[in-house]
Formats: sequence, C-alpha cells, structure tokens
Amino acid sequence: MTLTFLQIELINKYGYRGQAYTVTTADGYKLGVHRITRKQGPDPDRLPVLLVHGLLGSSADWLVIGPEDALAYQLAKAGYDVWLINTRGNRYSRQHVQLSPSDAAFWNFTWHEKGIYDLPAVIDYMLSDTKHPAGQIYYIGYSEGTTAYFVMTSSRPAYNRKIRLAHALAPSVLLDSVRSPVLNSLVDNAQVIMPLAFTTNLVELLRWSEQQSGMLQTMCPPETKRNPCVVLFDNLFGPNPESLDTNAIQSLVGHCPSGAAVKEVYHYHQVIQNGIFRPYQESAVDRIVVPYNLSASDVPVYIYYGMNDWIIHPKNVRKFTPALPNIREVRAVGGKKFTHLDFIAAKRIRTVLYTKIMANLQNDMVELLRQLEKS
Repeated sequence: MTLTFLQIELINKYGYRGQAYTVTTADGYKLGVHRITRKQGPDPDRLPVLLVHGLLGSSADWLVIGPEDALAYQLAKAGYDVWLINTRGNRYSRQHVQLSPSDAAFWNFTWHEKGIYDLPAVIDYMLSDTKHPAGQIYYIGYSEGTTAYFVMTSSRPAYNRKIRLAHALAPSVLLDSVRSPVLNSLVDNAQVIMPLAFTTNLVELLRWSEQQSGMLQTMCPPETKRNPCVVLFDNLFGPNPESLDTNAIQSLVGHCPSGAAVKEVYHYHQVIQNGIFRPYQESAVDRIVVPYNLSASDVPVYIYYGMNDWIIHPKNVRKFTPALPNIREVRAVGGKKFTHLDFIAAKRIRTVLYTKIMANLQNDMVELLRQLEKS
C-alpha cells in the first residue's frame, strides 16, 4: 500500500473526496499533489486554493490536527477546491524523469528551484484542470512555502496574475535574528558541517521512513506533556505551553520530517549569515548574487507572524514587508507566546487564525463574483 494511497484513504475516511496527481516540473521532478473537495464536489464559484508546506514537511502538515480544525478540511468543507503540493525531495515527491534519489544530482536544488519550477508547474496544472473563469487561484503558504512564494512572485512575475490573493504564514524571508538555540548552534558550526557534508556526499537530510515514524510516535506519547518531541520543538520553534497539543505533535511526527536537500538548508544559512533574501551563492568567490526583487511581488497578500516564533523574528517581518507593494495586512497572531509551529499544530488554531483566513477568502469571493458579473 503506497504512502499516497494511505493519505487519500484518510481523507476519504473523514467524508471528503481525496485525489492524487503527479505533476512534472520543467526540470523533470515529479511532484505528488493531493486534492481535497467535498463529496458533492467544490462550489464552482469558488477559486481553487493551493496550500504549500514548510521545510521538511509535506501535504500532511495541513491535515494532521484532524477534520474539525485542519485548514485543508475547513476549506474543503466551505466548498473550496483544495490542492496540497509536495515539493521536490519530500516523501511524496522523490521521482524524476531521469534521476534517482540515490543520485547526488537529484538533490542539487534549494528553495529557489521550488519557487522557480515547483510552484508554477502546480499552479498551471490547477488552472488547466479547474478552468475557473477568473483564471486565478488562492495561495496559502507556511514557512518555506512562503519562501518559495516570494521567489516565484519576484522572479516570475507572470505568475502574479495567476494568484488572486495570498496568505503568508510565518513568512521566511529574512532570518538574521533567529532565536532558536538549536538552529543557532547549527549556524555557528555550519562552516565545518557543510563542507564535511558535501565532501562525504551527504546531500539528503532527514528522509522519512516508516521505522523512524513509528519510533518517534512511540517516544512521544501524548499523555507525556514534556516528551522528547515537545522538548525539541520548544527549543527549535519556541515554547508555548498554553497552546501545546500533544496529540497533534504525535500525529505530526508520524509524517515529519519528510526529507529535504542539504543544499536548501545551507541556502537558509546564507540568508541568516548575510541578512539578504537572495539566490544561492555557490562559493565565496562566486559572482555577485542579486537579491530577489520583492517590489515585483505585487499580489495582494496577508502576512501573519508569531511574536514568540524563534525562527522568524517579528523585526525581520517588519524589515522586509515595506518592500511589498500590495499588502492587505501584517499581523501578529495568537498573543505574545505564539510560535512557528503553532501555525499548523496549536490548540484553537482554527479560532485564532483559520477563521480569519476563511473570512478573507469569503470577502474576496464576494468582490470577485461582482467583477465577473460586470465583465
């Protein structure tokens, strides 16, 4: 029984219609894409929605807290046609037209390629399949899903016209004020770790396996409030005991980590060190790398961040957002203790944030239908 089948089976179990697709990018990666709609099908008036996961995540990130709260289910319940991408290299996207995951060349990518190739391929596929008269989608990205989004919209501006409205959750653009002791330790030792990784041909990071998944779930039972997973996540993402949902954490570690390229992690390291949102620099003597032009990212966008996010500091959010020409809102959510992980796994996240996102989409749909009636 394949991983994709299990994912779709779970969606169907909860009373929704789950489908799986394979989308091939321009550079040959085969991406697993999951789709969720109501049993009776989506509301034809509503634009399709693309949900994009974070680093080491997968489409499961949008599902693990269950049908009563998870954003993907809430959107489908409201009649949206919901598409969940799995970006290159994760457990559902480990195929290529020529390369194998055992080839080092397969892992020669960063989040730049996810923005340049993965997102456009899936957006075009969605538009071709759904054929909504507006010819647009709604975009919701979390963490690295926002990084890839800003790469695409600043580098391939034609895709700005294909996105009606975007939501960026925990926007990972500038990272020079990271507070996580785990991440800072890795950053401090990166000059030793990364050359060693490359010389030993370590190109893949934290591949998902059933054995690893089972071990993590056993180590992190929900009845133990300070289990090893909680301790690790607190030190990586920031602590928020009041919003801690140990059932969600146990479910999450059954799906995550889902694999990534070492090179994309090192790309983040460059952004942390340089304080500049720019493409990957192959070496210190490489040509000057021009930063991404965020002023070209002119899709209307809502920016939501956490005050206690140890990955994305609020001042980094305030630093990059003035460059964006079409901001609808920049808001801290969930109070002073809200963390990076809370966006997908906190108690009451539906009330704290997802109902707001749903309201934003609904208000825009009213305006869109008005525009279509006039045209």
